[in-house]
Amino acid sequence: MPPTRDRRARSKGIVVCLAVLATLSVAAPARAQYVEIQGFEVTPFIGARFGGSFDIRPDSPFQVQATLKDATSYGLSAGVRFDDFSLVEFRFTRSVSQFRFDVPFAPLGPSLGDVSLNQFHADFTHEFLVPVKGLRSFLTASVGATHIAAANDGFTRFSFGFGGGLKQFVGSRLAIRAEAQWLPILIEPEVGAWACGTLQVGGCFVVLNGRLTEQFQLTVGPVIRF
Repeated sequence: MPPTRDRRARSKGIVVCLAVLATLSVAAPARAQYVEIQGFEVTPFIGARFGGSFDIRPDSPFQVQATLKDATSYGLSAGVRFDDFSLVEFRFTRSVSQFRFDVPFAPLGPSLGDVSLNQFHADFTHEFLVPVKGLRSFLTASVGATHIAAANDGFTRFSFGFGGGLKQFVGSRLAIRAEAQWLPILIEPEVGAWACGTLQVGGCFVVLNGRLTEQFQLTVGPVIRF
Protein backbone atom coordinates (compact mmCIF):
# COMPACT_ATOMS: atom_id res chain seq x y z
CA MET A 1 0.00 0.00 0.00
CA PRO A 2 1.41 3.45 -0.92
CA PRO A 3 2.41 5.68 2.00
CA THR A 4 -0.47 8.19 1.33
CA ARG A 5 -3.12 5.50 1.51
CA ASP A 6 -1.50 4.09 4.61
CA ARG A 7 -1.63 7.52 6.29
CA ARG A 8 -5.25 7.95 5.22
CA ALA A 9 -6.18 4.54 6.70
CA ARG A 10 -4.46 5.42 9.98
CA SER A 11 -6.19 8.82 10.08
CA LYS A 12 -9.55 7.21 9.43
CA GLY A 13 -8.93 4.71 12.24
CA ILE A 14 -8.01 7.52 14.65
CA VAL A 15 -11.19 9.42 13.75
CA VAL A 16 -13.32 6.31 14.37
CA CYS A 17 -11.64 5.69 17.76
CA LEU A 18 -12.19 9.30 18.81
CA ALA A 19 -15.83 9.10 17.76
CA VAL A 20 -16.33 5.92 19.84
CA LEU A 21 -14.63 7.49 22.89
CA ALA A 22 -16.77 10.61 22.55
CA THR A 23 -19.94 8.51 22.38
CA LEU A 24 -18.93 6.51 25.47
CA SER A 25 -18.08 9.65 27.44
CA VAL A 26 -21.51 11.08 26.70
CA ALA A 27 -23.33 7.82 27.36
CA ALA A 28 -21.62 7.09 30.70
CA PRO A 29 -23.12 10.06 32.59
CA ALA A 30 -26.49 9.28 31.00
CA ARG A 31 -26.37 5.76 32.42
CA ALA A 32 -24.94 6.91 35.77
CA GLN A 33 -27.89 9.17 36.48
CA TYR A 34 -30.08 6.06 36.87
CA VAL A 35 -27.75 4.50 39.48
CA GLU A 36 -28.20 6.52 42.64
CA ILE A 37 -27.44 5.57 46.23
CA GLN A 38 -30.73 5.80 48.08
CA GLY A 39 -29.58 4.90 51.58
CA PHE A 40 -27.09 3.18 53.87
CA GLU A 41 -27.50 0.19 56.19
CA VAL A 42 -25.37 -1.10 59.07
CA THR A 43 -26.01 -4.47 60.74
CA PRO A 44 -24.04 -5.77 63.73
CA PHE A 45 -24.84 -9.47 64.17
CA ILE A 46 -24.18 -12.53 66.29
CA GLY A 47 -24.79 -16.16 65.46
CA ALA A 48 -23.50 -19.72 65.25
CA ARG A 49 -21.16 -21.32 62.72
CA PHE A 50 -21.25 -25.04 61.93
CA GLY A 51 -19.13 -27.50 59.99
CA GLY A 52 -15.78 -27.21 58.28
CA SER A 53 -13.89 -30.48 57.69
CA PHE A 54 -10.28 -30.67 56.52
CA ASP A 55 -8.29 -33.62 55.20
CA ILE A 56 -4.94 -33.17 56.91
CA ARG A 57 -1.62 -34.99 56.90
CA PRO A 58 0.56 -34.87 60.03
CA ASP A 59 4.21 -35.90 60.02
CA SER A 60 3.23 -39.53 59.72
CA PRO A 61 2.36 -41.97 56.89
CA PHE A 62 -1.43 -41.78 57.33
CA GLN A 63 -4.11 -39.16 56.70
CA VAL A 64 -6.73 -37.96 59.16
CA GLN A 65 -9.77 -35.68 59.06
CA ALA A 66 -10.21 -32.71 61.37
CA THR A 67 -13.49 -30.85 61.83
CA LEU A 68 -13.96 -27.41 63.31
CA LYS A 69 -16.20 -27.53 66.37
CA ASP A 70 -19.44 -25.52 66.28
CA ALA A 71 -18.74 -22.02 67.56
CA THR A 72 -20.19 -18.58 68.09
CA SER A 73 -19.69 -16.07 65.29
CA TYR A 74 -20.09 -12.32 65.23
CA GLY A 75 -19.41 -9.43 62.90
CA LEU A 76 -20.61 -6.36 61.08
CA SER A 77 -22.05 -5.65 57.64
CA ALA A 78 -22.41 -2.23 56.05
CA GLY A 79 -23.73 -1.35 52.64
CA VAL A 80 -25.70 0.87 50.30
CA ARG A 81 -29.13 0.67 48.70
CA PHE A 82 -29.55 1.41 45.01
CA ASP A 83 -33.33 0.97 45.12
CA ASP A 84 -35.92 -0.14 47.65
CA PHE A 85 -35.13 -3.83 47.16
CA SER A 86 -31.42 -4.06 46.17
CA LEU A 87 -28.47 -3.84 48.54
CA VAL A 88 -24.69 -4.23 48.19
CA GLU A 89 -22.76 -4.79 51.43
CA PHE A 90 -19.31 -5.51 52.82
CA ARG A 91 -19.43 -8.13 55.60
CA PHE A 92 -16.78 -9.05 58.18
CA THR A 93 -17.31 -12.22 60.25
CA ARG A 94 -15.12 -13.65 63.01
CA SER A 95 -15.29 -17.00 64.75
CA VAL A 96 -12.94 -18.82 67.14
CA SER A 97 -13.16 -22.60 67.29
CA GLN A 98 -11.09 -25.75 67.85
CA PHE A 99 -10.38 -28.87 65.80
CA ARG A 100 -12.02 -32.20 66.58
CA PHE A 101 -9.98 -35.10 65.20
CA ASP A 102 -11.04 -38.45 63.79
CA VAL A 103 -9.22 -41.62 64.78
CA PRO A 104 -6.42 -42.24 65.58
CA PHE A 105 -6.13 -38.80 67.23
CA ALA A 106 -9.73 -38.60 68.55
CA PRO A 107 -8.79 -39.39 72.20
CA LEU A 108 -6.49 -36.36 72.25
CA GLY A 109 -9.36 -33.91 71.75
CA PRO A 110 -8.67 -30.43 70.33
CA SER A 111 -4.86 -30.44 70.53
CA LEU A 112 -4.26 -27.42 68.28
CA GLY A 113 -5.65 -24.81 70.66
CA ASP A 114 -7.80 -22.04 69.22
CA VAL A 115 -8.41 -21.87 65.47
CA SER A 116 -9.58 -18.42 64.36
CA LEU A 117 -11.56 -17.68 61.22
CA ASN A 118 -11.84 -14.18 59.73
CA GLN A 119 -14.05 -13.80 56.67
CA PHE A 120 -14.30 -10.79 54.33
CA HIS A 121 -17.17 -10.90 51.83
CA ALA A 122 -19.03 -8.65 49.42
CA ASP A 123 -22.76 -9.43 49.65
CA PHE A 124 -25.38 -8.83 46.94
CA THR A 125 -28.91 -8.93 48.36
CA HIS A 126 -32.36 -8.67 46.83
CA GLU A 127 -35.49 -8.37 48.97
CA PHE A 128 -39.04 -9.52 48.28
CA LEU A 129 -42.34 -8.32 49.67
CA VAL A 130 -44.21 -10.66 52.03
CA PRO A 131 -47.94 -10.28 52.77
CA VAL A 132 -47.20 -9.36 56.39
CA LYS A 133 -46.84 -5.76 57.49
CA GLY A 134 -43.19 -4.68 57.68
CA LEU A 135 -41.84 -8.15 56.78
CA ARG A 136 -39.57 -8.91 53.82
CA SER A 137 -37.75 -12.03 52.68
CA PHE A 138 -34.37 -11.81 50.92
CA LEU A 139 -31.77 -13.82 49.05
CA THR A 140 -28.03 -13.14 49.23
CA ALA A 141 -25.03 -14.15 47.10
CA SER A 142 -21.55 -13.35 48.40
CA VAL A 143 -17.92 -13.68 47.38
CA GLY A 144 -14.64 -12.93 49.12
CA ALA A 145 -11.81 -14.46 51.14
CA THR A 146 -11.42 -16.36 54.41
CA HIS A 147 -8.34 -16.40 56.64
CA ILE A 148 -7.89 -19.42 58.95
CA ALA A 149 -5.14 -19.33 61.58
CA ALA A 150 -3.89 -21.75 64.21
CA ALA A 151 -0.94 -21.30 66.56
CA ASN A 152 1.59 -19.06 64.80
CA ASP A 153 0.56 -19.54 61.19
CA GLY A 154 -2.46 -19.45 58.87
CA PHE A 155 -3.65 -19.27 55.29
CA THR A 156 -6.15 -17.29 53.21
CA ARG A 157 -8.37 -18.85 50.55
CA PHE A 158 -11.22 -17.91 48.20
CA SER A 159 -14.71 -18.34 49.65
CA PHE A 160 -18.26 -17.65 48.57
CA GLY A 161 -21.78 -18.11 49.84
CA PHE A 162 -25.51 -18.22 49.30
CA GLY A 163 -28.17 -17.47 51.86
CA GLY A 164 -31.56 -16.12 52.68
CA GLY A 165 -33.63 -14.83 55.52
CA LEU A 166 -36.20 -12.39 56.81
CA LYS A 167 -36.22 -8.72 57.74
CA GLN A 168 -38.86 -7.36 60.08
CA PHE A 169 -39.05 -3.56 59.87
CA VAL A 170 -40.15 -1.84 63.07
CA GLY A 171 -39.90 1.67 61.65
CA SER A 172 -38.45 3.54 58.71
CA ARG A 173 -34.90 3.30 60.11
CA LEU A 174 -34.82 0.08 62.15
CA ALA A 175 -35.33 -3.62 61.39
CA ILE A 176 -34.42 -7.07 62.75
CA ARG A 177 -32.55 -9.37 60.35
CA ALA A 178 -32.34 -13.17 60.65
CA GLU A 179 -30.30 -15.11 58.09
CA ALA A 180 -29.04 -18.59 57.20
CA GLN A 181 -25.99 -19.01 54.91
CA TRP A 182 -24.02 -21.74 53.18
CA LEU A 183 -20.36 -20.61 53.13
CA PRO A 184 -17.88 -22.98 51.42
CA ILE A 185 -14.13 -22.34 51.37
CA LEU A 186 -11.98 -23.56 48.47
CA ILE A 187 -8.89 -25.24 49.96
CA GLU A 188 -6.75 -25.29 46.82
CA PRO A 189 -3.86 -25.27 46.12
CA GLU A 190 -2.38 -27.32 48.93
CA VAL A 191 -1.75 -25.40 52.14
CA GLY A 192 1.75 -25.95 53.47
CA ALA A 193 2.79 -26.93 56.98
CA TRP A 194 1.06 -24.82 59.63
CA ALA A 195 0.29 -24.97 63.34
CA CYS A 196 3.73 -26.44 64.00
CA GLY A 197 5.06 -27.13 67.46
CA THR A 198 1.74 -27.05 69.35
CA LEU A 199 0.41 -30.53 68.68
CA GLN A 200 0.32 -33.08 71.46
CA VAL A 201 1.12 -35.61 68.73
CA GLY A 202 4.11 -33.55 67.63
CA GLY A 203 5.14 -32.20 64.23
CA CYS A 204 3.17 -30.09 61.75
CA PHE A 205 -0.13 -30.39 59.93
CA VAL A 206 -0.55 -29.96 56.17
CA VAL A 207 -4.00 -29.32 54.67
CA LEU A 208 -4.57 -31.39 51.54
CA ASN A 209 -5.90 -29.77 48.38
CA GLY A 210 -8.74 -30.26 45.94
CA ARG A 211 -11.92 -29.87 47.97
CA LEU A 212 -14.52 -27.48 49.31
CA THR A 213 -14.72 -27.06 53.05
CA GLU A 214 -18.40 -26.41 53.73
CA GLN A 215 -19.64 -24.24 56.57
CA PHE A 216 -23.08 -23.02 57.59
CA GLN A 217 -24.00 -19.97 59.60
CA LEU A 218 -27.12 -18.65 61.37
CA THR A 219 -27.13 -14.98 62.43
CA VAL A 220 -29.47 -12.37 63.85
CA GLY A 221 -29.00 -8.66 64.42
CA PRO A 222 -30.51 -5.18 64.22
CA VAL A 223 -30.50 -3.21 60.95
CA ILE A 224 -29.94 0.54 61.22
CA ARG A 225 -30.85 2.58 58.13
CA PHE A 226 -29.63 6.07 57.26
